[in-house]
Amino acid sequence: MKAYLTAVAHVVRKDLLVEARTKRVTATAAVFALLIVLSFAFSFVKSFEDPRVVGRGALWIAFLFAGTLGASKTTAIEKRNGALDGLLLAPIDRSAIYVGKVVSTATFVLAVDVVTLASTVVFLGWTPTARTVGALVGVLAAAAVGFAAVAVVVSTLTFRSGLDELALPVLLVPLVVPLLLAGVELTAALATGAPLGSWLQILLAYAGVLFFAGLATFEFVLEE
Repeated sequence: MKAYLTAVAHVVRKDLLVEARTKRVTATAAVFALLIVLSFAFSFVKSFEDPRVVGRGALWIAFLFAGTLGASKTTAIEKRNGALDGLLLAPIDRSAIYVGKVVSTATFVLAVDVVTLASTVVFLGWTPTARTVGALVGVLAAAAVGFAAVAVVVSTLTFRSGLDELALPVLLVPLVVPLLLAGVELTAALATGAPLGSWLQILLAYAGVLFFAGLATFEFVLEE
């Protein structure tokens, strides 16, 4: 188990170091998410009396599209110079590669989400309380793990099978719709003080299903 966790940590460290040096994933996705929030600010904010409606809509739409763009950029980095093939030559369990990629991708997605949350406060006038922000970051973290769990598999599949990058959102978006719906409902519940109820269970359960499904299929995707 110690060797397995060490391998996961090395994969995460490698991805974080590459991103720290290039900033291609988080910077691109953060700018894209910011543009989505600005589009909502100029297009819809005056059409709703309650800015929380626009705020949570912009937050989760930015989560979806910026996360998809981030997953595409992450795969593109691994494609250069056969980086993924080199990683597969390492004497470690391939599931450790998957877990490490999920952790690093979820970290990138969550970082972009935090930037998006801050931009909704600034540009949309949505002012959640400190307690709501803390709970919302937790919801975003759970959604980011579920999103990363399926994004790593789908993006690797499109890369290994030679599909065009445009196939990634077509395959990925339908799989993460339950995460998006649960996130929107949980954000609304946090904003109004309503009980989180079954939506939190749905979010955690579906994120867990995506993670274990990816864990079971990742090795077969690599052999594609």
